[in-house]
Amino acid sequence: MSIDTEAVLDTLKDGKTARTQESLVKLNETLKTYYKSGARDFSITTIGRVSNEHGGVGYQSIRATANKHYRDLIEAWAAKAQTSTKKPSIASSKKTGDDYQLLERIDDLAVRALFGQIVRERDRYKSEVNMLKSQTKLVIDKRPTPFTESQADSAVELLPSIKGICSDNEIKALKSICTEEWLDELDFEENSLGQVKDAYGTEILPRGFLTGLKKLLGEIDE
Repeated sequence: MSIDTEAVLDTLKDGKTARTQESLVKLNETLKTYYKSGARDFSITTIGRVSNEHGGVGYQSIRATANKHYRDLIEAWAAKAQTSTKKPSIASSKKTGDDYQLLERIDDLAVRALFGQIVRERDRYKSEVNMLKSQTKLVIDKRPTPFTESQADSAVELLPSIKGICSDNEIKALKSICTEEWLDELDFEENSLGQVKDAYGTEILPRGFLTGLKKLLGEIDE
């Protein structure tokens, strides 16, 4: 759905005090980052918590009768995300998949946005691969063929390095997840399988995640 959230923001700011306008702008930036992360829980409770964690208006202020402008802004972003401000049911949460549920547990909005983009791109590529598989019939010729000198001279194009894909800030965000400081701060623990769990033993990042990420970053050998 095409929703011009900036136009909605300008309308809601009209006639408000400077302090309220500043709070609206801050809430709008938080909602923009939250939307880009791929998260789709736009309930007042969740947005109030996320906004408060990032220095914006909290749940009590948003739900106050006199502060309908905050709720209107949240509803505009919810409509843009093709959802509502109602708390998603357990059944609908399962439909989003484990990866999207994992996104909800990442408190850092910058990291959440980055991984949300990675998950969405992965899903898009997976969909394209499945479509190609359904339309393509492969015939593999296993007969040995002589290796010619011209073949040896042919250059094999490799995938670009991660620096050619991610910005310096994105690489910095990825590297922060591989540090002991990040794990200790959130009371997470990494095991030898590259899996991250919280203090209660709940899986936060699946097996192979950290080891794979470190390989991409060139911090450990293949």
